[in-house]
Amino acid sequence: MDVDRPLIVASRSFEWLPVTIPDVVEPGKVRIRTLVSLISPGTELRLYRGDTMVEEVWDSFAEIDAATTEGMGVAPAYRITASNQPSEAKYPVNCGYNLVGEVVEVGEGVGSLAEGDRVFALARHQPVFDAREWQAVKVPEGVETEAAAFAYLPTLGLHALRRGGFTPGLNVAVIGLGLIGFGAALVADAIGAYLACFEISPARRRRAAAALPRALVLDPTEDGFEEALMECFQPFGIDVVVEAAVGRAPLDLGMRILDDQGRMVAIALHPEDVGPLLSADFYNKQASILGTSNAPYQDPAQRLTRFTCRSNIEFLLELHSKGRLALEALHTDTYPAAEIDAAFADLDAAERDMIGVLLDWR
Repeated sequence: MDVDRPLIVASRSFEWLPVTIPDVVEPGKVRIRTLVSLISPGTELRLYRGDTMVEEVWDSFAEIDAATTEGMGVAPAYRITASNQPSEAKYPVNCGYNLVGEVVEVGEGVGSLAEGDRVFALARHQPVFDAREWQAVKVPEGVETEAAAFAYLPTLGLHALRRGGFTPGLNVAVIGLGLIGFGAALVADAIGAYLACFEISPARRRRAAAALPRALVLDPTEDGFEEALMECFQPFGIDVVVEAAVGRAPLDLGMRILDDQGRMVAIALHPEDVGPLLSADFYNKQASILGTSNAPYQDPAQRLTRFTCRSNIEFLLELHSKGRLALEALHTDTYPAAEIDAAFADLDAAERDMIGVLLDWR
């Protein structure tokens, strides 16, 4: 059967084009009808605008016949990598990679899912699609469909904290409270961090203060923020910085506020010139700067590491179901799926604080 799904066909332009779904679900797969999908404003707005990005990002979304994401974070065999090669836009492209749906058909051999189950999947914006059994994470009873749509993006913060050697009770600072940074802050609070958050947007600071009453929320451009930070965290300073903003200033701030032998983990992608990272503080504090993406996205039966994207998603959904992780705090706006072009246009205009935007397919 054919179903229509949205593709970006040119800069700031969507079209709904048909895709063929097999008549019979293949063994080991499930058919999912979408309930809601989440727009990831960082990557997806760049696709929408036609921004220059690393070529492999454009290539991955240009695979328009792929319903789900494939192979993210799986380390290849050792190789000497090439320099980052920027690429111009490659249209048409898919978009989307955060979705909650309902299982409507089960293929032969599937044992962990049944018709009617709600599942999270790393899948494109589309009304109906098929996914492998391991790619569909069952949403626990009592977890709201809208909240479940945010189960993946905060795993970036969880993985960054692990990369930074976090253990409960350490002091953590999150720089930037967009969707990724705010998610990282919520996770840090849920797993036992003493937390400081830095954000220049008053609206985002207010949202963070409401969702994280134990955290110190500061504007790093205001006079006196250094004194407030030191008063809160003396005699020890910030052990782990999660940097989730863009540009030189957040990186400089992260290095300045680190304690001796602290670690800064960069989640934000920095395509622009960020200047010299190896400041005097880097040497004097014996600091570490760590890059991060996420845990491997692969079948748990074939995993090579302790944590995978799937296990991290399951962990965060469990924390939410126990009332420890306020995923709903990330949700700011909902649009009917048929109005995807309006949702992206409003995000692009950035006239108000929209960070967690859902498309409703029901």
